[in-house]
Amino acid sequence: MKPHECGALHFEILHAIPGRLRVHLEKPVASERAFAEIDGVRRCRYNPRIQTLLCEYDPERVSEDRLIQRMGAVYAGEVGTELLHVRRTEASGFSMSPTGILSLALIGVDGALNLAGSSLAGVSKWFSTGATLAAVIEHAHQELETKGTFDPEVMSVVYLINSIGKTNSVQASLVAWAATFGRHLIPRAPREQVYLVRREGRRTTLIPVHNRRDGADFAGAMLRRGTEMLARAR
Repeated sequence: MKPHECGALHFEILHAIPGRLRVHLEKPVASERAFAEIDGVRRCRYNPRIQTLLCEYDPERVSEDRLIQRMGAVYAGEVGTELLHVRRTEASGFSMSPTGILSLALIGVDGALNLAGSSLAGVSKWFSTGATLAAVIEHAHQELETKGTFDPEVMSVVYLINSIGKTNSVQASLVAWAATFGRHLIPRAPREQVYLVRREGRRTTLIPVHNRRDGADFAGAMLRRGTEMLARAR
């Protein structure tokens, strides 16, 4: 942490699905009462031992991003920080279902049998196509359950279905698998947004700092400017 970011705190999103949000608080709070009063929140439960906060909310009344900002503002107001780092780690790292791994293995076997000119290739293509189709559909279902929608690459299943019974079934299975699962092979760094905390009476709001590299300098400049304005007002 840079010297002029001393006092900045982290607010980490551990798990997020529509209607449910679990976060870790770097600094403990007295209770979950203030978070439970946010519009759209149904109930909250704070675990002081591990400093995690679980909130259930109505996604029809408040969006996930909006709720995170409001919870961050409440947290900043409770602990008294001037700079807040909101970090999302709930979707980082490697993610692959057993069905996806199985379908890739069957695609590999099918490709090897085709290259070898084996008579078993006529059977293996049905296994690889069927397993890939099942894996893509399962993946789409999981995304609908967790995010309420699925990513566009899942539509590669149409190309896969059209290849059934044709000579390009191996290539179609590999393309559909790569389009659906390829991005999950790449570990993703946690997303992080810096916010400057602004207080107006009893109300606390967060101002996003868009330039991550200069975020601390921007926060420092804003704080100095506010101090100067208060000094002149006196």
